[in-house]
Amino acid sequence: MAFKSIRSRLTAWYVTLLGIILILFSVFLNYSLSKRLYESVDNSLTVSATVVATSAVMNFNRSPLSGIDQFFEQFMGAGNLNKFYRIYDGSGNVGSRSKNIDASKFPLSQAAYTDALKGLNSYETFLVDGKHPIRVITMPILREKKLVNLVQVGTSLEAVQETLRNLRIFLFTSVPLVLVLAALFARFMARRALKPISRIIQTARDIGQGQELNQRIPVLKVQDELGQLALTFNEMMDRLENSFAQMRQFSSDASHELRTPLTVLKGQNELVLSKPRDPKEYQEVIASNLEEINYMSKVLEDLFILSKSDENQIHLNCKPMELRDLVEEVCKHAEVLASDKNIRIIIAFLESVKINGDEVRLRQMVWNILDNGIKYTQPGGELKVSLQDEGEFALLSIQDTGIGISEKALPSIFDRFYRVDKARSRDEGGSGLGLSICKHIAEAHKGKIEVKSKLDVGTRFKIRIPITGRGSNGQ
Repeated sequence: MAFKSIRSRLTAWYVTLLGIILILFSVFLNYSLSKRLYESVDNSLTVSATVVATSAVMNFNRSPLSGIDQFFEQFMGAGNLNKFYRIYDGSGNVGSRSKNIDASKFPLSQAAYTDALKGLNSYETFLVDGKHPIRVITMPILREKKLVNLVQVGTSLEAVQETLRNLRIFLFTSVPLVLVLAALFARFMARRALKPISRIIQTARDIGQGQELNQRIPVLKVQDELGQLALTFNEMMDRLENSFAQMRQFSSDASHELRTPLTVLKGQNELVLSKPRDPKEYQEVIASNLEEINYMSKVLEDLFILSKSDENQIHLNCKPMELRDLVEEVCKHAEVLASDKNIRIIIAFLESVKINGDEVRLRQMVWNILDNGIKYTQPGGELKVSLQDEGEFALLSIQDTGIGISEKALPSIFDRFYRVDKARSRDEGGSGLGLSICKHIAEAHKGKIEVKSKLDVGTRFKIRIPITGRGSNGQ
């Protein structure tokens, strides 16, 4: 490939475009100047022929007088080799001519004589001796619409052609020189303009080779396209660095979360196989193993959901639904768990609100929050559930009287694998992923979730979902 780099292609495009413009300009200039010069020659010949015909011929009979030579020399300039005259009678015979031209070298043409009979001036170009161009005007003199005389005045075109020849030489030498200088200038400007791209390439290469995600490109001019490109690249690197950090943290948390149950499984199996045991001991070990397996299955299921959320691959099966019915049903199921801990679930009030949502995902979200509240509420406590119409949004409120969350920990509760009380969460079977999933489900429905909490008082979750026909529909 001849032009692999953008710099080379830009230079080639610029030089090509400039070359086309210069060639077109040269052709136009040559044509325009040539036309103007020839028009100037023809105008000069017309004036000279008119003066000769009017002042020298019109006063005589068919046979011009000998004084015409003196008149012509006075008018044209004595010894003028560039201009000449000839006067013909009505039959086309030479009656008088200037001494600086040999009439035999270009006789009166039939075309000029024919035009003269019609009363028309004619302009012709001849070559004398095959190399000396001359321009000739043939002007008829009519009396009573009858051709009486013809006046020919001619001049050399060597000066005109020399001018045009010098112009072409100038253009043929200057255009390539201009193109060479333009190519050098264009390459310099392209290199200077594309310097940020070179920095981006070098930075990307350094990142690829050394995993140095903290490198950034200095942005000097944010207004231009390259500055915007550098800024966008830096923003992309910020997100990439954060993503890698999250991935490392996620991998560390996931491996730690799965390592514990695997260690328990291995230890229990090794212990039970170390010596013969009675069936009851085997049953206890199997039951314990099932609990650990169920826990790992829950963690993997939650991780799968979150990974789909990160890739925006969770496809909601949204349809119009009554949110109140869903909340009531989930609360009834949660009362079974709550009763085991002597915890009451109180439904304060539930207004009828219709939303466009995925019933399965919304059920999962409400259940996770209720389950979380039951886990962290002491026996004898209570959970209050309410649902109200706020206009554009349906507000679902779930408040418990649990242990609460410290102000320091509150911003992190939606982070993956985050637990306020790690030991208690593990005993309760919590993976630290439930609230992260709740946040993703709420946001997937174009809603939001927020939490307020106070230690030893309790925690309140507020979930807002757009109501059908009043705001965003969550599709």
